[in-house]
Amino acid sequence: MKKYIGIKEVQAEPMDELSAIELRYARANDDLQEWRDGYHVLYPDNNNFWLPADVFNSTYKCADSFIDRIHIELEELQKRIKKIEQRENRDVLLDIQYNIMKSYEDVLMLRISSFIHHQQD
Repeated sequence: MKKYIGIKEVQAEPMDELSAIELRYARANDDLQEWRDGYHVLYPDNNNFWLPADVFNSTYKCADSFIDRIHIELEELQKRIKKIEQRENRDVLLDIQYNIMKSYEDVLMLRISSFIHHQQD
């Protein structure tokens, strides 16, 4: 099988499983497990769904403000930088890419720092 990466922008709010079942966002709890905390998710096509908190939190990051989005971008960039750092054999082009990524990381961190500084003023 091939690998796929999906990115969706959704709206969500905390909702327990029982409420989700009552609103028909989730199926009935057939395996008699305890009611779980989770999230009501509204997809761009206006479909409503419920996800358990652990699934939701591993899939989605809060992107309500531009600073949230910068944090997400920084986190993803740092993961990619780490993968390059762990490679044993890097060619010249990968080293150039790595240096550019490190510079971009510095810019994102400066933007976050600047935002925090302006918030304190």
